[in-house]
Amino acid sequence: MNKEELRLILEEGEGYGIEFKESLTNLDKELVAFANSLGGRIFLGVADDGKIKGIQVSNRLKSQIQDI
Repeated sequence: MNKEELRLILEEGEGYGIEFKESLTNLDKELVAFANSLGGRIFLGVADDGKIKGIQVSNRLKSQIQDI
């Protein structure tokens, strides 16, 4: 994904196949919802209004996501 594609996604906002999550809270429910549909993309570190909040990527975070 390039910067232009990301900009367009952030401008368009959440939808059927796009979900913004500021943290891992309820990530499991979003993954199940996408698994039971046609799939989609989850953007961690992005607020519901499309503003990038950021998230610290660490081995612990990666492990937490894998555990979910």
